[in-house]
Amino acid sequence: MMSDYSGHFVVRGQDVSQHAMDYASGLLGTERRKNMEGIHGDIPESNYQAIQQFISDSPWDHKALMEQVGGEANGILGGHRHSALILDESSFVKKGESSVGVQRQYCGRLGKTENCQLGVFACLGRGDKAAIVDFRLFLPESWAQDAERCKKAQVPEEERKHRSKLELALDMVKSAKLRALDFQWVLADSAYGCSNEFCEELESMGLKYLMDTSASNQVWDADPKSRLPERSEQAGRPKSRHEQGNPNSRKWTVEKLIEARFDAEARQIEIRKTTQGKLLARIWVVPIWVWDGKSPIAQRRTLVAREEEDGKIKASWTNAPQGLSWEELAYVQAQRHWIERAFQDCKSQLGMAQYEVRKWKGWHHHMAMVSLAMLFVLKERISHCDSAPLLSPRDIVELLAFHLPRRGHSEDEVVQDLIRRHTQRIKASESHARAQRKIPKKA
Repeated sequence: MMSDYSGHFVVRGQDVSQHAMDYASGLLGTERRKNMEGIHGDIPESNYQAIQQFISDSPWDHKALMEQVGGEANGILGGHRHSALILDESSFVKKGESSVGVQRQYCGRLGKTENCQLGVFACLGRGDKAAIVDFRLFLPESWAQDAERCKKAQVPEEERKHRSKLELALDMVKSAKLRALDFQWVLADSAYGCSNEFCEELESMGLKYLMDTSASNQVWDADPKSRLPERSEQAGRPKSRHEQGNPNSRKWTVEKLIEARFDAEARQIEIRKTTQGKLLARIWVVPIWVWDGKSPIAQRRTLVAREEEDGKIKASWTNAPQGLSWEELAYVQAQRHWIERAFQDCKSQLGMAQYEVRKWKGWHHHMAMVSLAMLFVLKERISHCDSAPLLSPRDIVELLAFHLPRRGHSEDEVVQDLIRRHTQRIKASESHARAQRKIPKKA
């Protein structure tokens, strides 16, 4: 695998491709902890300091690497009517305040506010397969406004600005189009689907989307036919706010509309075949309109509602053209499940959340290497789909344990690693003590 990518790791006369091989092998290993120390302990003849330099400071370009990863993923997953660019975010719990972008913010993995970093990811998906093709680190305002903090984490000057997660996601969609990734849909959860501005931007780019929406969003069950109110003789300046021109249209929240009509109008649909048989669900598809009372035209969308196993209703909306079957829309809506599964695999099997880096470059280098490992796993699953159709990322990692060289530890190596770890702990303790002495005492 790495021979096809080795050119990315020859920079300024330095060839660090062996360290790239070591790091990728470590991510694909069976060690419980896949941070730099764990990788060094797993890979024979690896050099801890060289691996640290490779991830944290080496000048190789993660964007160029991701260009090639995205191109290969596109060759595998693109060009199909179900090919989708799936947008999602993932959080990484961290201690302290030094890791780039870290702050107390909502952590989806824990379901609460926690000290963490947050990345927004774009994955190319088709059916039950997905590959990361792009990512952005979310830089909070507290970081963007702190020049000294950004300098210490080596955030590039051009990146020292706060951009919302919606802006980062839209930037990746535009990048995917420039890179000619061949997808038919944009999929995302309600954090993105609830933004009318985001949806309109996608539509202006000629893209179809199908994204979750919240129960509280307001919709109309028919075109309200927006119009300006007539100006009376007593009226002064004409009103700019439009009014409803269709008395037969009614405004609902998504939740109330589903409560009123789902049970009577939904029907059972086969979404896809699984290893345990057919995946069936009750589905309801209905046209709706989104209008804020100000715009001259209401936006027509289609609501796709699916009853989950626990009885809750999952609601999404799309700008897809009329005429698509309920089965087609149900299948596309369910496809977003696989990106959540892909993140689970990346975190549990490929060390996605186990990095220990503080700098901007280190975070991006690590995520690029995880994306490369994820692509390798995808290609292995596809190449063995006939002989082993149930092959999972965990299966592949465990099989590689017998094919990739792993370190056997001598007593001297164990002692040297112990000394190195103790030295690092002493330095960390001294650094913490110095920081404590700088904190002014309360009066």
